[in-house]
This record gives sequence, C-alpha cells and structure tokens, in this order.
Amino acid sequence: MAFSFFHNSRAVNLKNSSGLTTKTSFQKQLLLRLALASAVIAAILAVVVFFNERSKVGHIVSNRANQIAMRFNDQIIELLDTPGLADREALQQELDILFIAGNLKQFIGHLVCVSIYDSVDRKLATAADGSFVHITAVQRDLEKFHRARAHNGKTWFDIKRIEGEMYVHVAVPLTNSRREVVAHAEGMVAVNPGTVDEIESRIVKTVVEVILIVFVVTAFLYPVILSLIGKLSRVTDGLLDSNLETLRVLGSAIAKRDSETDIHNYRVTIYAVRLAEAVGLDRRSIRSLIKGAFLHDVGKIGISDRILMKPNRLTDEEFEVMKSHVKHGVDIVERSVWLKDATQVVGYHHEQYAGDGYPAGIGGENIPVTARIFAIADVFDALTSKRPYKEPIDFEIAIDTLKKKRGCHLDPMLVDAFVLISRPLFDDLINGAHDKPHRKLEEILQRYFPTGFETYRS
Repeated sequence: MAFSFFHNSRAVNLKNSSGLTTKTSFQKQLLLRLALASAVIAAILAVVVFFNERSKVGHIVSNRANQIAMRFNDQIIELLDTPGLADREALQQELDILFIAGNLKQFIGHLVCVSIYDSVDRKLATAADGSFVHITAVQRDLEKFHRARAHNGKTWFDIKRIEGEMYVHVAVPLTNSRREVVAHAEGMVAVNPGTVDEIESRIVKTVVEVILIVFVVTAFLYPVILSLIGKLSRVTDGLLDSNLETLRVLGSAIAKRDSETDIHNYRVTIYAVRLAEAVGLDRRSIRSLIKGAFLHDVGKIGISDRILMKPNRLTDEEFEVMKSHVKHGVDIVERSVWLKDATQVVGYHHEQYAGDGYPAGIGGENIPVTARIFAIADVFDALTSKRPYKEPIDFEIAIDTLKKKRGCHLDPMLVDAFVLISRPLFDDLINGAHDKPHRKLEEILQRYFPTGFETYRS
C-alpha cells in the first residue's frame, strides 16, 4: 500500500502546474540559448566573410602587381644582373616610367608609392604620387614595415587602414637572369572608394544571408531538439523513478527486519533533511544524505536474524558481528554508481563525535557532515519510536538525551540546531495523519530529485 501511494503520488505531482511552469521555463531557456548560439555563429561567420572579402581585394591587387612586376623585371634584367645593382640612376628612371605607365587606377586602386630594395634592404629607387592627400602617412608606413618582411621569393601582401582609408601593402621579388632573388619592389596601393563600397555591400549582403540561414536552421532544429530532449527526459524520468523505488524498497525491506514498519526510514530521512536545510547544507550533499538515510542499515541484510532480532542485550561477540553491517552496507552501495555517494552516511553513521564509534574510530569534523547530521536524526527517532525490544520515550526526555550526548556521541552545534526545529517537526510527523511522513518525503524527493525538464543544481 505504501509503495502504491508513493508511486501514484509522484505520477500525479509531476503533472501539476509547477511541472508545466518548469517545462515552459525550460523551453524558453532552450530557445534563448539556441538564439544566442545562432547569434554567436552568425557573428563568427560575419567576421570570416569580412576577412575573406577583404582578402580577395589583396589577392587581386597582389596578382596584378605581380604581373606588372614580371614585365618590369624583364625590362630591367640587365640592371639586376649587375653586381651590387650599382646603376641606381638607371633603376630610378625605369621605376619612374613604371610608376606612370603601370598604375592600377583603372583596375582596382591607385598606386601611391613604390620603392626598390636590394637583398640587404638598401633602398635603390623610389617613386611616389606627391599629389596624394595622405602621401606622407603612407610613405611613413611603408618605411616602417618593409624591413620586417623576409625575401622568400614569393609575393606578399597585407591589408591595412591608414588615415581611415583602405590600402594594400604589396611586396614582389625581383630576380636576375639566373632566377636568383636580388631585390624586391614594395609599394602601397590605395583601394578605390568604389571598390571599398562594393566590398562593404557584399559583406553586408553575405552577412544578412548567413544570419538568415543560421536562424532558419535554428528554427527548424528547435522543435527537433525539443522532441529529442523530451524523449530523453521521459527515459531519464523512468530511470530516476526506478532508482528511487529501488532505494525505498531496499531501505524499507531492511528497516522491517528490526521494526514492524518501514516508517522509521521515512521519519529519519525527513529529520535529517530538515536539519541539513537548517544548517545550510548544499543540495548535492542533501541528495547524498537522502540516499544514505534510506540505506543506512542496508548492511543488516548480512546479519543473521538470531542476532538482529534478539530481544536481549547482545554479547560482545554478537555485537562485533552486528558492527560488521557497516562494511556490508558500504560494499552494497558502492556497487551502484547512483548510490555510491550514500557511502558517507552508510559507512560513518555509527562514528561518534568524541572518536569512540565504529568502524574507523574517527571523531569531530573528520566524520562526514552528512553522517553527523544523520546520527542525530537516527538517535532521536530511535528514542521516540517503538521497537520490538523497547517502548518510545517522551519528546522532552529524548531531547534531554540528545543534549547529554553533545560533544561525546553527537556534534554539539548540530544538536543545538536540531533542538530548535525538533518540536514542530516531531508533532507534525508523530501526531499528524498516518500518511504524513510519506507525503512529506515525497515533497522532499521531488525537490531534490527533480524530473522532466528540470536539472540538478548544486
């Protein structure tokens, strides 16, 4: 009956308005994240398009400059064969002719200035358009950066802005009749305003197209992703419910071995969670605490009924056997990836603050905080519950007992915190409706083990 209530209650609650709100919130988050991802992709593609279009201009200019340079190279081949390129005056005359006849104005830009350098970067000749408005700034830039370029026998170009205008800085190798690179011509081409406008127009057009394509694809993918996540969510829900059912069934089966009901597991888990919340324990640790609380005595499956159900005091030998249930419990929960974090409670809930507990005999804050919290809940519920070998004691006596165990068995600060919240919590669980612990625990499970489109948060 209890299992049926547990399962059905969860199924009903998952369909409530809170669940719908969560689903809607998730859909909004997914849409926003897809939109953001689309915007980032579009921005990256826009940058790629911009540099690609700009690079096209550089390639066009450098190819044209290379063609002109090859003709110029043939015209001055005898001068380039001269040792040391000694006839600088002749080079200057040839360069002046080239500068007038070979300008790129009608092609894509305006050749503003050009210089010829030998293999050790000595300037041999130079020509410039003195009427160009930014000639001084352009020449200064050419002088500043040409020495950084290695003579590797290949045409090189760089695109830059000077005084707000676009330029192509191009360098072309010059070879002698033996195809040896003995000099290079280096110049600055001002890209025509019409060409710049055309580039910007293509960039804008391409970027708009890219953005539209990205967002259309995103709009198409959104329902597909939502559907796939929905299917995954349903599978995850089923797996989570199965894990929680296994957790409850396994813990309750052990609880019923030394009690006529599994209600102890419900109460002790609720006590532990409320105390953890009161002291500000994080959500991840509380989830571990819930698992550990349900399975704290799972190792008792390995203890014989003769010892476990014995109504009288255990002998020393029997108590040693009883203590082995901690190791059995750790061995069991460590076999499950999902339950592995329960080992802190399962393995340490019998340790004592003063270091007199078992199995490790550790004390103080060396005991995991989840185990210290659970120990208080476990002792309190054991005192106030009926067992085959004892009757429950009054609330006030149970609280006095906890206070006496401060600093020896139990963490004193945690005891003080539990005392502050214990009375209304005890009355609610003990004097309330018989199904109250089940409903309270269900609320806790849904809060700390959310399903559907919700996610675990630390």
